[in-house]
Amino acid sequence: MLIEIDLHTHSVASTHAYSTVKELVQSAKENTLKGFALTDHTGVMPDAPHLWHFHNLRCLPPEIDGIRVLKGAEANIIDTGGNVDMTQRDLADLDWVIASFHIHVIDGLTSGEYTDAYINLAENPFVDAVGHPACSRFPFDYEKVVKVYKQYGKFLEINESNMNARAGAQELTEHLLRLCMQFDVPVVVSSDCHFCDSIGKTPKIEGIMRKLKFPYELIFNRKMETVLEYIAKRKKSTNE
Repeated sequence: MLIEIDLHTHSVASTHAYSTVKELVQSAKENTLKGFALTDHTGVMPDAPHLWHFHNLRCLPPEIDGIRVLKGAEANIIDTGGNVDMTQRDLADLDWVIASFHIHVIDGLTSGEYTDAYINLAENPFVDAVGHPACSRFPFDYEKVVKVYKQYGKFLEINESNMNARAGAQELTEHLLRLCMQFDVPVVVSSDCHFCDSIGKTPKIEGIMRKLKFPYELIFNRKMETVLEYIAKRKKSTNE
C-alpha cells in the first residue's frame, strides 16, 4: 500500500456512494489502512447531504474500531475567484477539506479561468487540497498552479477513481507528477472511494509512480503521523 491514510472517501451520505461509515472502517482495516478522511460532497452538488451532516460529524469518535476517522468534506469550487460552497466558519470545524470542480456545478470555463480559480483557492486557509485536478474537462496551467501550491503549502491530489472514469487522466496525471517531482511539491494519493472495498487501493497510481520513479517522500499521506501533525498545525494557525 502506498498510503496509511486515505484522504478522499465517500459514504452513503453522498447518494452516488454505497457504503456506511462502519463499512468503510471495516474495509480500511482489511486493507491495512490506519485511517481515512470522510469527505462527502457539499452544498450545491445534487447528491450532497444537508449542511447538518457536516455539523453533526462531531458525533463520530476520532477513532472507530482502531481506525482514525477524520471529519472532512469535498467542497465545490463555484467560481473563478476560488470560492467554495461552504462558509469559512463551517470549514474551520473540519479536519480535512478537499475542493474540486464538478461539471454539475461549473463547466465550460477557459484554461485561464480554471487556472485563476485554482490559484485563488490556494489563499483559503481552510482548504487543504484540490481534488482530482488531472482532468481534461477542467484544463489549467499545471506548472503555474504547482508553483503556487508549493508557495502556499497546499496539496494536489492524485486520484485513483479519476483514472478509472475519465479519458486522458493517466497522461495528465503523469504530467502533474513530473512537475511535482521537478519542483519538489508533495502530493496526496487518494482512492476517492465510493464503495468500501476500494478504500486505500491505488494500483494505477502505483504503476505510474513506479514508471516515473516518483519519490515516496513526496507522498504526503504515506504516513498517518505526517497528516495528523499537519492538521494540528493548520488548526492552530487558523484559530489564532
